[in-house]
Amino acid sequence: MGIRGRFLTLAAAAIGVSFVGFIVFSIALGKLAGFIAMIVMAAIGLVTIYVKQRGGLHNKKRNRGIYIYHNLFKS
Repeated sequence: MGIRGRFLTLAAAAIGVSFVGFIVFSIALGKLAGFIAMIVMAAIGLVTIYVKQRGGLHNKKRNRGIYIYHNLFKS
């Protein structure tokens, strides 16, 4: 199973950020440092996406308890 749903845009953003990181690091420190920075940034982004994806596509914060709504219907 690969990357699904809304995580595709996050994956594209992670790859884009890693490419920009490559350009910045290659200008500042050299091509090897840029390549290493690109690989590290892409790996961190993709690992983060896989961890979030394991939580589920629709994981939401669910508060448990009893809710009392006052003044729902005012006459």
